[in-house]
Amino acid sequence: MAKRKSTATRRAESEAARSRAAAIRAEQERKERRRRTAVVSAVVVVVLALVLGIGYAVQSRRDTSTAAGTPPTGAVGYAVPAGPDSAPVKVAVYEDFLCPFCGQFEAASRDALEKQVEAGKVQLQYHVLSFLDGSTSTEYSSRAANALAVVLDTSGPEVAKKFHDLLFENQPAEGSAGLSDAKLVSLAVQAGAEASAVQKGIDDRTFAQWVKNVNDQASKDGVNSTPTVKIDGTVVKFTTTDELVSKVEKAVAAG
Repeated sequence: MAKRKSTATRRAESEAARSRAAAIRAEQERKERRRRTAVVSAVVVVVLALVLGIGYAVQSRRDTSTAAGTPPTGAVGYAVPAGPDSAPVKVAVYEDFLCPFCGQFEAASRDALEKQVEAGKVQLQYHVLSFLDGSTSTEYSSRAANALAVVLDTSGPEVAKKFHDLLFENQPAEGSAGLSDAKLVSLAVQAGAEASAVQKGIDDRTFAQWVKNVNDQASKDGVNSTPTVKIDGTVVKFTTTDELVSKVEKAVAAG
């Protein structure tokens, strides 16, 4: 026969049960607070990511052009042209004067492309980028691109094309200090420019802002490596420089 519990015992057991229940409720409340905090934190992270993403998108689409970013006379948008505007085929070449693969492409494709340019079938549009500025202490890519813009502005597209070719023929090694401003002026003169016409613009980097804008626009257009070639707006896909040259020559000849 079971013994009856005393009033004191029952009271103690009841108190203990209430204590356990309170502890369980407290733990549940702590878990719920942690869950709510985690949810709120996740929402904040998502919202912050959206805000930053929108800000980046807006910034990436903002035209950085200013009065100092005025393009050189003779530019076609953000490109230096070679050949008539009436040419039925437009070949856009995105290159960096310090990029060794660009130098290889230029050397291998120049003769074939120049024949098409002279025949009036092709207009080359050089988008000169400065992706490799960080590989040199002198910002050679930007300086060379600015020098080409100066020559185009002061001496016209034919002299600019010769200067462009000379820059690749005298291309410095990637990561080197590049050519000096004095050497850039000398090559410009060799191409047919007057020293007095290009000296100040090269020394002062007159088209520095425009050069930055060329870079910005190329990035907006999805160009993230050099050389990149577009024929009538379509990117030529390749794995080797020889393949790029072959595809460009075939496409141009067919056009």
